[in-house]
Amino acid sequence: MLTISGTVAFDSIRTPLGSHSKLLGGSGMFASVAASLFAQPYLVSIIGQDFNPDYLAFLTSRKIDLSGIKRSDGLTFHWSGFYEKDMGQAHTLATDLNVLLEFDPLVPTAAHNSRVVLMGNFDPALQKKAILQFKKPELVVVDTMNFWIENSIDDVRAMLALADVLILNDQELRLLTGVDNVIKALPEAIALGPKRIVVKKGEHGALMYNGSDYFMCPAVPITELVDPTGAGDTFAGAFSGYLSTVPVWDELAFRRAVIYGILVSSHTVQGFSVDGIKSLTLDKLEAAFETYKSRSMLPTSL
Repeated sequence: MLTISGTVAFDSIRTPLGSHSKLLGGSGMFASVAASLFAQPYLVSIIGQDFNPDYLAFLTSRKIDLSGIKRSDGLTFHWSGFYEKDMGQAHTLATDLNVLLEFDPLVPTAAHNSRVVLMGNFDPALQKKAILQFKKPELVVVDTMNFWIENSIDDVRAMLALADVLILNDQELRLLTGVDNVIKALPEAIALGPKRIVVKKGEHGALMYNGSDYFMCPAVPITELVDPTGAGDTFAGAFSGYLSTVPVWDELAFRRAVIYGILVSSHTVQGFSVDGIKSLTLDKLEAAFETYKSRSMLPTSL
């Protein structure tokens, strides 16, 4: 069983390839849609009275359990931003927290026995509160970002003490540890509690560290980058969704999870909102996995 907590939001986005208002967004949403390729996750979040019912219908069609979503009076969390030509960084125009200000994660009783728990990016104090509602999760995966590290470091550290896997990018890793060199920073991050660190490196793939060894994974070549929003969240969702189906978590399972994360996020960036992954199926993903392996492995003659 898998439970994901995070935001469900409206995103208004402008990139060099287009502009759209109030798209389906949020860390919990993106992660749940990605995880639904493997599992039927519970989603714990909050939405406003203005939330588009078609979006709820879409999430239900993905067999995501929405019993942990609270609909509150007021407006749904709304982020507005843009990307410049290289799309390497999101520039925020407005962040309307709205009902997110009253978010108090309540995990449905039916999900208390979840084997895998994923905390998408949101307030670390609330991430900790959500984690503590589970009876005995075997794997707790967490995501965070610069804002929380800079402004709520004590809460971040308290939350990380409960985590098994921390997913973040290299800039966030440097900020969290105070160490500029990523390889030197990894043991410092492990010392905060997680047993494993996954560093998202965008167009350069991902790096995983288990406390003693490294796994480096290249990205998938993309000919047309449309919108990077949600790529990191779908990485975390696919990573956690796959692991929720695996009976034994050996090193190979974690490496496969990283590859699935890279593959799903590579589809995410090829469309706005969930357009890039709407038509992705597990069969298509498995075929992409085989292609990825054939391109990534060194020839035996080398």
